[in-house]
Amino acid sequence: MLGDKIKELRIKSGLNQTQFGKRIFVTPGAVSQWEKGMTRPDTERLLQMAKEFGVPLDYFNDTTDIIIDKSIIAINRRAVPIVGAIACGIPITAEQNIDGYADLPESVRADFALRCRGDSMTPTFSDGDIVLLRQQPDVQDGQIAAVIINGEATLKHVYHEPAGLLLVADNPAYAPMHITQSEGEFTRIQGLAVGFTRMFR
Repeated sequence: MLGDKIKELRIKSGLNQTQFGKRIFVTPGAVSQWEKGMTRPDTERLLQMAKEFGVPLDYFNDTTDIIIDKSIIAINRRAVPIVGAIACGIPITAEQNIDGYADLPESVRADFALRCRGDSMTPTFSDGDIVLLRQQPDVQDGQIAAVIINGEATLKHVYHEPAGLLLVADNPAYAPMHITQSEGEFTRIQGLAVGFTRMFR
């Protein structure tokens, strides 16, 4: 259970709930509720714990667990299309773009999925992970989004700049990408990353 994983991490770090909470900027009451399984930390807080205490993000996952953003609303969809190559001007979920389907828990609201390729978003996402996305034309600074650049999708942290967009990878080996307004007609934000599944290989 996720609460047990958090408690184990706290104890191994030699911290009480107050000290643990201060490290990740939450109250000791929030830590207590997580450990008891009464509530669940959102994706941002799990990422913060992973970075603060030096553990991989999948430390918090069971084999079938999915990390889900706190704002997701339950719906009755059971699968979403996994998008492969994306043709410019063709809707992202058009038949020619679909490369299979991903199972979707009832607690997740997503419209499509992308299969990660490469290591630019390590440690958040690994090669082969299926990232679930909610289709929307814009995101808040710092959120992870699918961005279409000349017909190809990339997953990056998005930041808005006066001249366009800044796309930032989690892996420091990859330099940030500046997308200017002159390139805007070929670039668009396609969706917000709201969860992922990790396939054990």
